[in-house]
Amino acid sequence: MLSACGGTPEKETVTQSAAPSWSVQRVVNTDRAMITLLDPSDLAHHQSEPANWYLHDFAINDDLQSGRFAAVLTDRSGKFDVRITFGELTDAEKAAAGSEAKLRLRVINHRLLLSGGETWPSIETDYRQFAHDHRWINVPNGDYGVIITALDPAAGQSDYVFQLIKVDNLSVVKHAPGVPQLIYGQKASVVGVNSKGFQYHERCLDVPARANWVPLSSRTMPIPGGRESVELPRSMHQWALEQQSSGSNATIPIVLSRNPEVGSYGFYVKPDSWNQSQLQGDGQAMVKTLIRCAVQITGLIPGPDSFELQLKAIPTASDRLSPVKKQAVLEHFKEWMRTTNDPAWRFKTAKVERSADDAAMLLGILDYLNISSKESEKMLPMSNALRVDYLLDRLR
Repeated sequence: MLSACGGTPEKETVTQSAAPSWSVQRVVNTDRAMITLLDPSDLAHHQSEPANWYLHDFAINDDLQSGRFAAVLTDRSGKFDVRITFGELTDAEKAAAGSEAKLRLRVINHRLLLSGGETWPSIETDYRQFAHDHRWINVPNGDYGVIITALDPAAGQSDYVFQLIKVDNLSVVKHAPGVPQLIYGQKASVVGVNSKGFQYHERCLDVPARANWVPLSSRTMPIPGGRESVELPRSMHQWALEQQSSGSNATIPIVLSRNPEVGSYGFYVKPDSWNQSQLQGDGQAMVKTLIRCAVQITGLIPGPDSFELQLKAIPTASDRLSPVKKQAVLEHFKEWMRTTNDPAWRFKTAKVERSADDAAMLLGILDYLNISSKESEKMLPMSNALRVDYLLDRLR
């Protein structure tokens, strides 16, 4: 057993009422390379958080401590045979056993839902939709230590076994520090430990000298280095689809900006993947793409069929903040978030604090502030220190 994935629950604490021979065998279908055993309603406090909140240790620590789920990451999506039991591994399972992990689990509603990872409550998934799901399993209320074991898929046994061991107190179970990943033949590992917050990776070195202009439809600031959905004209989308279908280069260099004026700022994107599902009912297309870099418009090149801009890259400022300035902007941001009544404010402030660097931290704050595209133009050429001064004034 790997200590990094938790300690072994004390097996002598199993109670007779736990029916040691009880066992349930199910086939779990997953498109997230994950198997979960949980009560979605017990995780309803994550309802306003991003869909992947469970991969961030700052979001999941309390759930690990209080035993709100048992889950394992696999090496693929697809179907897995899973056995849940109050008893020991069978002799055949012991012979096929690979890596294992331990988690705490507290059952409070007499049942648990075994699924493929799609039942985590989030801003995209309402926990209430699973109230009458056919995959519920009846489990006595109480505290359990869960040992999850990966088995050799070639042995003809289950792929994973969840052993539920009744305990008098959850504190006796030394749990994994994150969601465990168990793959037969490999050492156990965990994900989300010391997970980073905001990370933005700009692509300023390949900004061309000129690109097509498209009006910036978003009312908020696109974040350089982030992936966002941008609105493009139907005619441009149709041309790109035809190019793609013929095997030609369908990449289109584009500058998104409010006004095509010399000296104004915008954002450079280079979409290269197109499909019919991107078309909207209003005749436009919504295409998800990397916001490669902020740019400044240096010239205009109007033509009969297009309107091109000359441009230069404006990389995000890289100056480091003093500890005093950094602490000040974090404190003001956290206080501002608390006053917004945003249910996800704890997740959002923790993610900002874990940002990869000062620039990413400030861009993350700007993203959560939903700053207007007009206001963002003032901040694009600023240093990080000046951005802090601007934010401190705005957050007061």
